[in-house]
Amino acid sequence: MSFAYLGFLLVALGCMVLSDWQWKLAFFRDARQAAAISMGMLVLFLAWDGVGIVTGTFYRGDSAYMTGAELAPEMPVEEPVFLFFLSYLAINLTSAARMVSGAYSDGGKR
Repeated sequence: MSFAYLGFLLVALGCMVLSDWQWKLAFFRDARQAAAISMGMLVLFLAWDGVGIVTGTFYRGDSAYMTGAELAPEMPVEEPVFLFFLSYLAINLTSAARMVSGAYSDGGKR
């Protein structure tokens, strides 16, 4: 069992948290809103994965870099971590773009 992929995801997620903290992009700007958006997106992405698994479109595959543990058939334990990271990245990037463009009426501070 290898934890390389999960470890990489957690390190990348840690970097996202540091970026968020530094520039107050998502959770450090409005934790309730960021949690609602990221959890909503996580639920939607997991439902999408569920449909893909049921239809045979998605499957776990074989990789020496994954733990091999599954939350459900064809659903690796790393999948929700990746999907949360993807949502968090999207929130951080859109918040950063709005901040740089001056779209925040409060000058990027709250």
